Amino acid sequence: MNKLSIIMPFCNEYPQVVFTVQIVWNELKKAFSNQNFELIIIDNFCDSVTKQKTGEEFCPNCMSTFKKFRTRDKGSDFLRKQSKLIPQIKYIAYNKKLSHWNAKNVGVANSTGDVLLFLDAHVVPSSNSIKEMFEYYITHYEELNGTLHLPLAYLLAAPGTELIYNFVSNPDKGYYHYSFAGYRREEKPYKVAAMSTCGMMMSREIFDKLGGWPLELGIYGGGENFINFTLAVLGMNKYIMTTGPLYHYADTRGYEWNYDDFIRNRTIATYIFAGEEAAYKFVQNCRGNKNILENIYKDAIVKTKNHREYIKERQQISIKEWMIKIQKEGLWDGKLSNKEWVD
Repeated sequence: MNKLSIIMPFCNEYPQVVFTVQIVWNELKKAFSNQNFELIIIDNFCDSVTKQKTGEEFCPNCMSTFKKFRTRDKGSDFLRKQSKLIPQIKYIAYNKKLSHWNAKNVGVANSTGDVLLFLDAHVVPSSNSIKEMFEYYITHYEELNGTLHLPLAYLLAAPGTELIYNFVSNPDKGYYHYSFAGYRREEKPYKVAAMSTCGMMMSREIFDKLGGWPLELGIYGGGENFINFTLAVLGMNKYIMTTGPLYHYADTRGYEWNYDDFIRNRTIATYIFAGEEAAYKFVQNCRGNKNILENIYKDAIVKTKNHREYIKERQQISIKEWMIKIQKEGLWDGKLSNKEWVD
């Protein structure tokens, strides 16, 4: 393995996306030769974004109000033009549907590296963290048997407030999820039960074993559940890198998600790594209209059956067996979530 492809989707995130691309580009130029890295930026602005209402405005000339809808911001044109000047930066427009996960799939399909790093469009990596992560990953690839993740932090956060994920579950409700937990500094990368896919490094080989993100996934949610717990049943691991964190800028996105789509994404993920029974328990324990939830469940399992069968054929362990395993390893305290609703 000798080439890194960074995959970065965005949608109406100007100017943060421009600063992020510049910062990442600076890190890559410093750390790699021109031949062994590329930065793939995927513009996910599409028709469904333009249908999202942003408010109303009064027109004094016609003495009436009119609806305002989202429009494409400056980031798209700027990055498309600049990418033509820099061979290692590829701009791709993906406008089939609004989906953070499918935009990443398209980025991978257009990449040439054998190692992939997924970044959001509003982050700042610590100096040298990408280089150190890449070198550790390719050197320890076989023993890691999985993915490597940067710890997270908010911009200008005080040292010691870095974050990782903690596994949260209640199988009786079809609930397999995660929450934030405090990062602990170690001398070398350490195994965790779950971690963010922003700042996640994986080989193309592993991406292919997962089958990529499910094509049915929509705007937001579910993608991290899919990666974390499908890796688990395939017998693979997640490790936290010990370099400086990946800083996030927490701001309102230039697009909206919706609840039904969010639940559908989570249902799809649960079905693929845990099967029909778990997916049905999940929707039964979500807030919302029961008829709509029932239809979400039926639609999800019909349209992602092939992906479920693909994973099932390669599965090494069930999700419940994995939970017993990580408890024995000290990666989970064994406590079940007592949330009334799983969303």
